[in-house]
Amino acid sequence: MKIKLITVLAFFTLCFAVPSNAASYLDDSIKTFGVSADNMYLTSLSILNSLNYEILEMQSASGYILFRTGAKDYIMTITAASPVTSNIKILPANSIYSTGSTVQKTIFDALEANKLNILKKQG
Repeated sequence: MKIKLITVLAFFTLCFAVPSNAASYLDDSIKTFGVSADNMYLTSLSILNSLNYEILEMQSASGYILFRTGAKDYIMTITAASPVTSNIKILPANSIYSTGSTVQKTIFDALEANKLNILKKQG
């Protein structure tokens, strides 16, 4: 009986702990690019630098970059979806999703514009 009660309490806690806008925020925070993960990692570092975001920590082996814009910290992860495509996810480091997705949109737009230059160099 105690196990069932704990399970039910845990379920309700999880249901109410996730903000209502988190699902749409996550949709705006993930994008797939037709460029290899290695190239997108280096390009992402370049884009963050050109946008004057402060790079706090980076780990190329695991594909993450911790950066700050204003007073907010974000984590960007770049993973290989295939040898020629990559997934990029940008989330707030503190898991508070009420900040909007302006930072993500700005970075994704810059990466999209830069993707054309990468593909030209590869071809």
